[in-house]
Amino acid sequence: MKIEILYLDKFKFEFEEKLFTIYLERLKKISKNQFSQINTLKISHKKLSERLLRNRKNEILIILDERGDNLTTHGFKDLILKSGTRDKVFIIGSTDGFDKNILKMSDRVISLSRMTLTHSFAAIILLEQIYRSVTIEVNHPYHRN
Repeated sequence: MKIEILYLDKFKFEFEEKLFTIYLERLKKISKNQFSQINTLKISHKKLSERLLRNRKNEILIILDERGDNLTTHGFKDLILKSGTRDKVFIIGSTDGFDKNILKMSDRVISLSRMTLTHSFAAIILLEQIYRSVTIEVNHPYHRN
């Protein structure tokens, strides 16, 4: 199974991108048994639309939106690690969010918070939660119950 994180906005501050990279590196080190690959990519609206229209039989498309489902950490862990072998593709929107047509194309819409987050913070929180999920799965002390 592959994890892919697509985002539409750029990081505005170097420290945000650095923290994002730290969690990505941590995740790649610890998750070799859970994921075959972890990719992150800044994508344009046009490329996203093309991507959504192609055959996605082997993907679960998960859009992050403040109006989406709230999950617990363990619920999120189950979503990415216990929901089969299909690749998980997370999409983080731009400042304007997503229109209803894109939301309808997704398999799941989840919320990291009911509050509006910057794209950069959403990306960092998402990676941290994926990392936390893997540490729970492998009984790593990062997550303490």
